[in-house]
Amino acid sequence: MKVIVGTRRYHSTACPLIRGAGETGVETMTLAAAEAAGLTSCSVCQHDRETVG
Repeated sequence: MKVIVGTRRYHSTACPLIRGAGETGVETMTLAAAEAAGLTSCSVCQHDRETVG
């Protein structure tokens, strides 16, 4: 997962918001670490783990 420093959302590496942020303002972490830090999934890249019912 990618996290723009200072925000509360995590993103997929293909998210357009991450691509525009540049490398210096972006951290990389696991999904588990992002969720443990209280981050939520980005609504743009939809990298949430939805289950099909």
